Amino acid sequence: MQWSQIKTLFILCFLILDVYLLLQFIDKQDRADQEQYSRNNDLTIQEKLESEEITLGDIDVGIEKEASIIVSPIEFTEGQVGTVEGLDNQETVINSNNLIIGHMDEPIPIAEEASGEEIGNTIGNYIYRFGDYQFWHWDKDLNALLFFQEKENQPIYYNQYGLLLVFLNEDNEVEYYTQSILGDAKQHEERTLIPPLRAIETLYDNNELYSQDHVDNVQFGYHTWIPTLSSGKQVFAPTYKITVNGEAGDRETRDYFVNAIEGQVFSNTDEDFTRDVIVKNLSEVQMLTQDPDWKDDMVNKLRSLTQTDTNRSELP
Repeated sequence: MQWSQIKTLFILCFLILDVYLLLQFIDKQDRADQEQYSRNNDLTIQEKLESEEITLGDIDVGIEKEASIIVSPIEFTEGQVGTVEGLDNQETVINSNNLIIGHMDEPIPIAEEASGEEIGNTIGNYIYRFGDYQFWHWDKDLNALLFFQEKENQPIYYNQYGLLLVFLNEDNEVEYYTQSILGDAKQHEERTLIPPLRAIETLYDNNELYSQDHVDNVQFGYHTWIPTLSSGKQVFAPTYKITVNGEAGDRETRDYFVNAIEGQVFSNTDEDFTRDVIVKNLSEVQMLTQDPDWKDDMVNKLRSLTQTDTNRSELP
């Protein structure tokens, strides 16, 4: 074999070796970059927040795995109906959609600055299965108290079928209430949840967090995932409630709800939700087959609230 051929063969061998070594280096570098990204992923999120002076409070919920739940509609037994109708200081009606509609014989006063716990102590004995509900909000514009039902010891956020809505008069006295109750719950298979910090990053990436915001805390609950199956059941997803600026007196407090399995942000506002529920309740009261002597007054009360809310929403 001539020397020129041997030289060419050596060159080809070295080229093949160089390509092999280059590919090995690139693969090793890629794996190193992936490991570095994995190690520094939280730090990267922190750096994003720090660049905007966005601070974090206690965001640990202590839950890594959880299941979605399927909840059946409630079906009242005769005994339960009797219990509801026998509640003190009120007349109650359970309509065809299993909505409890109540009118207080003697209005119950609520202190102007009462806490959720104090409100609960005041009205708890007058409400069927009150212990299944968690105080959410006192809507001062509508003068109404909102309570969300709990399942698996966690609140179900913004679901009209698991809601206690208490209406106060101009003297902050309980006059009327409507109560919907979710029935039995069944869990799906547990799934690994995204970390709370990842949910906060989703808000940041969606431009929901602003410079100098403070994320006060992250809490755990459920949110409607599939509104209604053919059986009438509903599916609720594990959900993070992320409160922003709750401790900042000079900034508006905001609550966000992020699916803890898939990461998407649920869209909800107190105003829209409460308005929609009042409109539905108005229709339910109007269609009562019973004719209690307070029916017309409650219809007028709810109608005035929907008109007030409409007028407020039209303001610039």
